[in-house]
Amino acid sequence: MTPEAPDDTERPATNSALRRLRELPAQWRRPGASRRRVTRRPQSVAVLGIPVPLLLGALVVAALLGLLLSVTLEASTGNRSYSVSSSVEQASGAGKNSSGLPVVTEASLGTEVQRLIDSGMIQPPTSFDATACLRALGVQDSVLIMEEVAWSADESRAWLLVHGPTDRETLRANGGTVSATVVRPGCGPATADGGDQGDSRLWSGDVMIGSL
Repeated sequence: MTPEAPDDTERPATNSALRRLRELPAQWRRPGASRRRVTRRPQSVAVLGIPVPLLLGALVVAALLGLLLSVTLEASTGNRSYSVSSSVEQASGAGKNSSGLPVVTEASLGTEVQRLIDSGMIQPPTSFDATACLRALGVQDSVLIMEEVAWSADESRAWLLVHGPTDRETLRANGGTVSATVVRPGCGPATADGGDQGDSRLWSGDVMIGSL
């Protein structure tokens, strides 16, 4: 049996379909073209427009700087506190012992006398006769200020007598030189009656006083 020849009437329809296929856009004619994968490069996450690695690095640097500044400030504050404490101790005169008496030495005596003059301190009534003590030691000055102190390193009880030819108010206003004598509590008439003046007098000398 001989196969039938293709009908010539079907060829124009086939050709017409092929022409329409050619007229279609290229991406429609190629299968899978519209499903082409788009590969993107990985991007770092950003916070407020700043990359996270850069932000973390800045935070680490800031933390290190803060720690360094804290250590430096602590050391500086410690040194300053020590300096201020030393200055206050020098300005306020001698410290006090367990009995509440100011501890005075030869090195701090000038500062203590200046403090007494500046404060206008008046010694409360006491049984110690400072005038009689000075007379027994051959000193004719008037007693300006007197204070019971703990003398020197052994902190023995003693009296600091500030005396001179001028009055206290003039000395406070104008400054000048004043005499200071440190004596034992037993200094007095008994010293003049034959006692050893060397035992009663612990220290004596002149002190320069500044004006207010």
